[in-house]
Amino acid sequence: MPDRRRLLSALAPHRWVLEPALAVVLFAAWLVTGLPYDLAAGLALVFYCAAVALSRILPGVALGLVWVAVLLELTEQESLDGAFRVISAVAVVASLVGVAAHGGRVLRWLDFSSAILLAPAVAYLFTVRGDLKFPQFGPVIGGYYTSQGIGFLLMSLLVAVIFVAAWLLGFLVARQRAANVTASGSRGPSVLVWLASNGGIESGEDDPSRPELVRRLTRTQLTTDVAGAIALAVFSLIIAGADRSAFLVTIAFAVAVALRRMSPAVALSVAWLAAVLQMTTGHSILVSNVAVLIVLYATAAYGDRIVRAAGLISAGIGALVAALYLTVTAAVAQGYYDLLSSAIASVALQFAFLFVVSVTVLGLSWVLGLLMRTWRNARVARRARAEAELDRNRAVEDVVVEQERTRIARDMHDVVAHSLAVVIAQADGARYARRTDPDAVDEALATIASTARSALGDVRVLLAELRQSHPADAAREPGAHDGPQPSLADLDQTVEHIRSAGLPVDLERQGDVTALGSAQQLAAFRIVQEALTNALRHGDTSRPASVVLAEAPTHRGPGIVITVRNTMRDTALEPTMTGSLPRIGHGLPGMRERASLAGGSLTAGPQDGEFVVTAFLPGAVA
Repeated sequence: MPDRRRLLSALAPHRWVLEPALAVVLFAAWLVTGLPYDLAAGLALVFYCAAVALSRILPGVALGLVWVAVLLELTEQESLDGAFRVISAVAVVASLVGVAAHGGRVLRWLDFSSAILLAPAVAYLFTVRGDLKFPQFGPVIGGYYTSQGIGFLLMSLLVAVIFVAAWLLGFLVARQRAANVTASGSRGPSVLVWLASNGGIESGEDDPSRPELVRRLTRTQLTTDVAGAIALAVFSLIIAGADRSAFLVTIAFAVAVALRRMSPAVALSVAWLAAVLQMTTGHSILVSNVAVLIVLYATAAYGDRIVRAAGLISAGIGALVAALYLTVTAAVAQGYYDLLSSAIASVALQFAFLFVVSVTVLGLSWVLGLLMRTWRNARVARRARAEAELDRNRAVEDVVVEQERTRIARDMHDVVAHSLAVVIAQADGARYARRTDPDAVDEALATIASTARSALGDVRVLLAELRQSHPADAAREPGAHDGPQPSLADLDQTVEHIRSAGLPVDLERQGDVTALGSAQQLAAFRIVQEALTNALRHGDTSRPASVVLAEAPTHRGPGIVITVRNTMRDTALEPTMTGSLPRIGHGLPGMRERASLAGGSLTAGPQDGEFVVTAFLPGAVA
């Protein structure tokens, strides 16, 4: 693979040689068959080859040269042989592909219009002015038999199909090249697109559907497609015999089947070419026509938006062409030479029947491909949905773990902040009372030891929880712990610690305040603990703080209301204050979060010189 890329990179600056080389090949083919003696025919051949050579670098000039060459042929009086007509048709096809692949948007649609308008002119050169003649029967209109008019219309339709298929191939090449530019080099173009690239002047179109002109297949898929095409060709040749034209038609259909999954657009073009070759050589239905159904299925199953639309349009036009061709050939075979006779009714009925059957069969193949595509997309969507669900579950698990760690960190903050505040207050008091009241020092040291021991035990419990994750316990009650957790029964001990630290506290219980779950009791304990710790650190310790635990009013539902009040310090004398609000760090957000997780609410703020914390916690559900 690296060697091939290195070779392509080395040849990249010389891609413009591709079209001139093809023009030289066409001119050499005419040299082999014999040059025309007429000046107009010779100039037409030169213009055809020049159009092919310039289709990459000057697509507008190339399109104009094609029109000039066709007009020169139309002015030629003498009939030219079939080899010249074939070479000129190949030149027109190559020019249409080049102009569509390398021209701008306006020029590209002019190229499409030219593909349709040139079809009757080329069909006229093949039939009326060429070697391809139709049977002469029916009324004479304008010097031509009706059968010749029908044959000319059929030939014009077939040539238009070939030209439009060539334009579509060039258009898809341009879209693929634009998609490769949009991808910013994430994936290199295929060899086909590389050969058709204009060497640096990229198309400005940006197709959000990311078209795939040449799809990448696995080795198994490629082997299966080629083996199936070979099997179809061998079976068709055994049934159809060794006729040369039938052999060419079968090989063309086999190539289309081999390319159906790798490049549905190219396969569709090859299938149309094979069908036109089959009709122009006079063959009826062949076994290899099964390839048409396979290719239509592939356009819907593997093609992008435009290729799918081209497949659907091909199904409709193909049904019309097939019905018309089979009806005309059957009419000729049965001797319906007078199209104005009474047999015209049966011919029209036969055409209608064949059209309905053809459009049903061809359309059904396309619909089956679309259904397969829908099923495949649904399977991919289900897989993506399952992966998204797995990612969501993992995200929920991560959130649960993070919430658990946040709760543990909040508990750690409450325990350490409360304990250190008590220890600091006791240590300061013992230092000042050491000379006047030695007994107070012993009492302070005992309180410090008890507080530190209790805090150490709480920290050990929290650290043990931190070592373990509980993603599977996401449904458990918030605040549930594996170790013993404090409750309202432990509130008296906390109040005593605060009192011994130097802040008088009045604790009052009103009504039944025990109807709380474990999570609510833990939240109530931590809220009171944090509020008293903040009062000890930031409030006026010379004035008492009050804690009221009251049964909730009836309109608020069962539960308790916690109210903690403390007198604020004079902010003018305290440099650590900001306005009238103390700097209390993460205490207030932590208390609000605890109340919210327990199903309640909390408000906190200064009121008439006091800092008031009010919380409501719902009771346990009966």
